[in-house]
Amino acid sequence: MSVKAVESVLARAMTDKSFASLLFSNAEQALAGFDLTEEETTNLKAITHADFDALSNLAPEERKSMGDKWGLTGNHNETALKARQ
Repeated sequence: MSVKAVESVLARAMTDKSFASLLFSNAEQALAGFDLTEEETTNLKAITHADFDALSNLAPEERKSMGDKWGLTGNHNETALKARQ
């Protein structure tokens, strides 16, 4: 698994609204260039905009738990997440 790539996608989506919009409208294009496994790509594509918004507003421990639910493990970029708030 390329946890750092998943973290990069999520952190960028949380700090770059145009990237987040692209992620939800055309995930293939948004995820191109990231070193993701097929499973990670599938899991990222499965996240709804509402779930993503909920994820970004959670405390770090809760984010990890929700990320585990989607198969997106790891400690997400807390600096980028805090910058979004």
